[in-house]
Amino acid sequence: MPAPLKRRSEVLALTYAMLRAADRLALLPAADQVRARDEYLSTLGWNLGRFARLDAALAAAREAGLRVVVLKGGLLARTHYRDPGARPMVDLDLACDPHDTERLVALWCGLGMQRWLHPQFRIAGAATHDVKLVEGPLVIELHFRMWHELRLGDDLRGLLARAVEVPFGGATAWAPALADHLFLVLVHAATHGFAGNPLWLTDAALLAAEATGDTWAEVERLAAQAGASLPLAAALDHLCLVFPELFPSRSALGPAPLRRAVLRRLAPWLQRGEPELGLLPSRIVRPLLVERPGALVGWLGDKLRLWWSSDAQSREP
Repeated sequence: MPAPLKRRSEVLALTYAMLRAADRLALLPAADQVRARDEYLSTLGWNLGRFARLDAALAAAREAGLRVVVLKGGLLARTHYRDPGARPMVDLDLACDPHDTERLVALWCGLGMQRWLHPQFRIAGAATHDVKLVEGPLVIELHFRMWHELRLGDDLRGLLARAVEVPFGGATAWAPALADHLFLVLVHAATHGFAGNPLWLTDAALLAAEATGDTWAEVERLAAQAGASLPLAAALDHLCLVFPELFPSRSALGPAPLRRAVLRRLAPWLQRGEPELGLLPSRIVRPLLVERPGALVGWLGDKLRLWWSSDAQSREP
């Protein structure tokens, strides 16, 4: 991996897990071993607590006849990484039918979770796509929309309908179909300006190992349907930069080659991540990812209205 990624705490935990499993820890310098072990053990402890509570929440939803789909790291830590200490995350992303959201919130609050309320100006501006629930080490983002950024199509119903049951801990869970999951992982990274959790790259690589040409054709169809062909192409460009052996360089042809070239140029800076860079870089990058000029104007208008609303709320007595 490029140097900026190797320094990230999330990557250190994964590196430690991989080298430990292969009995190759000696490849890490002694000082790095100590830091990597600490990151791994911290991730392991947090994730074991998270999954114990998540299993109870999913069991309650299943008993109530409510379909909940587990997304991204919350699923892949068990199904693909095979080590709960290998996949650091802050929260677990789940998806449900919008009509089931409040029933699930009530059900899980009955289990001891607490609802975290979004600021009113974000709710009023339709700038939310989830309900947050917290219990101890578990933070759930329960998605009733796929996303609220970049004016992308956000309907979850197709993903929910195509979901499949997979082994998950001692039971089963609903998981996105492979094309849906690849699309989600790649475009979600773009909506965060490629500066969020860097393990979207390994998530995508693990999923892509199972993909066929038909899978990628479906990913591209989903992106075109959602107005996300540019974010998808930019995410694949970044993936090619980090894993050139796995993902040969894509053609410069395709959506917005100039903007994609700029984003590739910014990659080493963005790979340092939000903990080091702060939130501003991802916000600078996002306008480059809005696909259509008309959508860009509308998106900027949305952001200005949101900023004005938040400023007005902060001035209230």
